[in-house]
Amino acid sequence: MIDKESIKMTGELNLNEVLSTMPQFGEGFDSTSGSYSFGNSGLNALDLRNLGVIRTLALVNGHRPVQITSDSNIMISEIGMIPSELVERVEVLTGGASAVYGADAVAGVVNFILKDNYEGINVRTQMGTSEEGGGETSALTVTFGENFHDNRGNFAFSLDYFEQEPLHYRDRKSAAGRTRYIPNPENTGPEDGIPDFIIHNNITYPDFNISGNTFGVWNSELGGTDWFQLDGDQAQLRTPASAIMQGWMVTDGSGYDPNAYNFARSPFERLNGYSRASYELTDTLRLSADVMYSKTESYDEIDPDFIWSAWTTVEDLEANSIAIPSGVQQVLADYGDNWLEIPYTFSTAGPRWHNTEREYAAVSVSLEGEFANGWSWDTYLNSGFTDSVLTRGNNIRYDRIDTSTFSIIGPCEETGNCPEFSPFTPASQEVIDYLMVTHDTTTEVQQHAFAANLTGALFELPAGTVQFGAGIETRYENLNYQPSELWASGILSSQKTPIDDVSRTVHEAYGELLVPLLADLPLVQSLEFEAAIRGAEYSTEAANFTSWKSGLNWALNDSVRFRTVYSKAVRAPQLGEMYLGTSIGYSDLTDPCDSDEIDGGPSDGRRAANCAALGIAPDWDSNLKGQRGRVISEGNQDLKEEDATSFTAGFVFTPSFIEDLNVSIDYYDIDLSDMIARFGANNTMSLCVDSETINNDFCNQIVRAADGDVVSVRDTFINADGSRRTGIDIEADYQFSLADLTGLPGDLRLNLVATRQLESSYSSTDNLTGKLETIDYVGEYDVPKWKGDLTTSYSLNDFSMRLTTKYTQAGPIDLDGRAERYQNNIVPDSLYFNLWTGYQVTESTQAYLGINNLTDKRWTDHPYTSYGSNNYSLLGRYMYAGVYLNF
Repeated sequence: MIDKESIKMTGELNLNEVLSTMPQFGEGFDSTSGSYSFGNSGLNALDLRNLGVIRTLALVNGHRPVQITSDSNIMISEIGMIPSELVERVEVLTGGASAVYGADAVAGVVNFILKDNYEGINVRTQMGTSEEGGGETSALTVTFGENFHDNRGNFAFSLDYFEQEPLHYRDRKSAAGRTRYIPNPENTGPEDGIPDFIIHNNITYPDFNISGNTFGVWNSELGGTDWFQLDGDQAQLRTPASAIMQGWMVTDGSGYDPNAYNFARSPFERLNGYSRASYELTDTLRLSADVMYSKTESYDEIDPDFIWSAWTTVEDLEANSIAIPSGVQQVLADYGDNWLEIPYTFSTAGPRWHNTEREYAAVSVSLEGEFANGWSWDTYLNSGFTDSVLTRGNNIRYDRIDTSTFSIIGPCEETGNCPEFSPFTPASQEVIDYLMVTHDTTTEVQQHAFAANLTGALFELPAGTVQFGAGIETRYENLNYQPSELWASGILSSQKTPIDDVSRTVHEAYGELLVPLLADLPLVQSLEFEAAIRGAEYSTEAANFTSWKSGLNWALNDSVRFRTVYSKAVRAPQLGEMYLGTSIGYSDLTDPCDSDEIDGGPSDGRRAANCAALGIAPDWDSNLKGQRGRVISEGNQDLKEEDATSFTAGFVFTPSFIEDLNVSIDYYDIDLSDMIARFGANNTMSLCVDSETINNDFCNQIVRAADGDVVSVRDTFINADGSRRTGIDIEADYQFSLADLTGLPGDLRLNLVATRQLESSYSSTDNLTGKLETIDYVGEYDVPKWKGDLTTSYSLNDFSMRLTTKYTQAGPIDLDGRAERYQNNIVPDSLYFNLWTGYQVTESTQAYLGINNLTDKRWTDHPYTSYGSNNYSLLGRYMYAGVYLNF
């Protein structure tokens, strides 16, 4: 549980930022989301137990709010619109949540409890900036509440404005020039004690022709392309074939860095409005209504659009009236060739940009009351929508240029006024206006829900009262995704397919029971049994699913309590998972069967054996070395539901002899089968050949030509075999007066939250033998064994201070790989400090200052940390200041 003071003393402006860095959570969607997932900019969603945001359900006052969609049209619980100043506390529940709250709670529930009967006026304003600049934030929140009609009614509203400025990768040294692993030229082979790959900074691409004066000529001796740059009438060798690794990497910094344009933090603005009114119609009947509105606008940039390298001849270019510069002619004469390779980047048009406008509105009405016999009931009606518009700009229409000859084609040919274009000069504005387009894609989501609940006492037992609860819920969901006609037509660099107004209805009913078994006995102050069951019917699956839980709560005495829950959860596939339209694009892919990669994977050499089973030799060079791979993404209407069984057991220690000490330790085990997942093209290729054999579902997603070249990779939703998460949560909280222990003034509070992950595995089945293989990733850099926060809070009269220490344990890149595979195979520990200080200036005014990443810790020298993450800060030291005004 996280209380309002703990939230306040983080200085965070997003509730998601408070929670997502806690040990129980993986990286969901936060202020760093965006880049190539344009529709995720400005989103805030939690990932409990690292099982995916789709399996974490967020609630507001125990009710499911209307959800929104991510970039891939998956419905998620967006928490960025929850009024942070009205939050009383946040409860995190793992295990058994689906039986009570519904299918999306496979990993658990995060319940935001809002303040009831809020009175007063609160104004909060805050501004912050990083020491190096970039990623600036500012916020203004106004909250008002008042009781009326002899305190029978209450009205409250909150208005929240937030703005985040961009942070470019180019503005941070570690990310400005790509830090990557490159093949080690000193490597002599496996088991030679020499790393296969070494770390190198400032990795660039050789062939994007940013300035419109670059071309390549084939070097037959080296088996690669020598790249030249025109300088007037002369052509200078810029990047020889000998300086290019794996077909595209240039190590001397002479090429093109796409991070020059990309955002590490995307700029966005958000305006939230929330209002709540409640009124006691009678002593036993209460009516309440909530209205929630949010409007978010975010912006992203990536590198300018381009034409992939094309081999062409002088004759073809001249046939299209393209003059050949004398410098090009001289180089071709020196090489005795008339073929040249020409890419082209439309840099004069500027970066490709993406602007997302998202509007959300929801209203809910609830009526709750009590019968004469003490039973309570409530009904709840919720309705809302999300409309999103993604505007993309500076995209090439490939139906207006012949990419093999660089000739301008299309409608202008009919009138004979096509603009002049040459791949040896910067594009004119006339060419840009003709080729480049701006287009809109819309997403509309509707959700409506009705629920009714009944709770009360059934009868008395010697140990106490048997409590019962039951309820029903009906939800309607609708999704309509319409890419622009240009995007759907396939004439841009990628292609999207519409999702035409798909919908479903869900009917659910549940019951729960709390039975006191024993009480007031030696070693048993109380022993309770709890159980719940929830049935669901989905119109899209035409099937019934059942979730359930059972558990025991045993209080040994006032100081020691034990708890355990065993449960089953069922999650049906979402509309987006089933009906996601076909998307065709091109991505940077790494072929694990390539000669530079074949010694990777598990240390038992299975990758090489599986590649051989595919007919690929160890010294084979993949076509993906020099080009992007074709990726086909789509939904899957044949998906079936996924099942999860979970077990939790723990104890709570609140010793009467140490006042205000609370300690809890809980074990959790979540075992997911038939997991609905989309693994990504690169992971799909690796899992194909890193499994025991190639008889697996991943290899079925890859199309290779007869010579082994990768034709395409299908990145679709599948029912994978399974995934498991086990671990131990530890939490300790102790508050005391320093005067009682040391004689010093002030009060101190220590809070420790830590997680020890025991298993984070994926299982796959051999399609021929039926053998199940399990790979456990615990201990790797992104699945750390230990992760924890230690918070130290101090207060003295009007002064308060909080220091948060955040730790993530080091781990290898590849747990099962060969030790000599990578230089610096271990990704280092993450340890940094956040400081918050506040002072109550007057009774109604508090000013505060804060510094995140107090010691300006950086992880700049490792490819897996240099771009930043929740655990490895790219922003650097960040300072902020704010003020609370209360009236």
